[in-house]
Amino acid sequence: MRKILPAIFFISCIATSAFSQQEAQTSMYLYNGLYLNPAYAGSRDVLNATVMYRDQWVKMPGAPQTASVGINSPLKNEKLALGLIYSYDQIGVTKTNSVNADFAYRIKVGKKKDINLSFGISAGFQNYSANLSGIATTDADDPSFVGNNQNRWLPNVGAGFYVYSSKFFAGVSAPYILANRLNGAAALFATSTTIARQYQNVLITGGYVFELGKKVHFVPSVLVKYVPKYAPITLDFNAMFVFIDRVWLGASYRLNDSYNFSLAVNITKQVKVGYCYDLTISPLNKFTTGTHEVMISFDTWFKEKKAIAPIQMSYF
Repeated sequence: MRKILPAIFFISCIATSAFSQQEAQTSMYLYNGLYLNPAYAGSRDVLNATVMYRDQWVKMPGAPQTASVGINSPLKNEKLALGLIYSYDQIGVTKTNSVNADFAYRIKVGKKKDINLSFGISAGFQNYSANLSGIATTDADDPSFVGNNQNRWLPNVGAGFYVYSSKFFAGVSAPYILANRLNGAAALFATSTTIARQYQNVLITGGYVFELGKKVHFVPSVLVKYVPKYAPITLDFNAMFVFIDRVWLGASYRLNDSYNFSLAVNITKQVKVGYCYDLTISPLNKFTTGTHEVMISFDTWFKEKKAIAPIQMSYF
């Protein structure tokens, strides 16, 4: 019977809980919807590139660290859009590097044709590695850890639906549909609950833009994360105020987990930078000083082969 040091066991429990949701956590999803839904591609009607980095549960050994780089744009055929996103996630002794290509097909509806219905699909691969030899145990020769490192290339596909206008958005997506095994014999549709594998996630988002004045907008939104049968529903409630279309000040509550406070500034019409601090309120708050997340986003469009600033403000 192997015995793992209490601290390592504690981190392993955290890792297991976090990985059961598959999608790495983010508090600034409003600035990078492509991270959650392939149907978001092209919805800003510009070429958009966004870089994000998240340092979760600071001061806690083995805590998650996440980074992503995403780019998306509509094509000359306005019904079509493409996206590409790279993400890196490390938690405990596990690391994942993922690359996904997104395709979206968009249809304009409504009397004024000002509402867009977008259907998106994604396909890509993930390199999953687990350095089990790096776990400290009381038995230096424990075969469950020594020489039992994992390194796998995992294919996957996703799908999503997104409806939006200049005033609102709503979407549902399943970023990972295949249930790849993470150890043992390879399998794309593993179903056992006793083996390490990927789980299907369902993400639901929605929000609305209220104009409080010519220079102030209020954007409430919600994010729902659900892993059928295997994890409780996670809810994020967000409130964002936008002043003079330049300063973004927000606060949110992640159910039973954290209070989050964010600030973003449009340095120019093309460049936005942002920061978010998550104040942990779960029992983990005894071990961490919180979470830090930063973001930089760039929007541009091309006219007569020249890059120009967007002509329309987008709040999501």
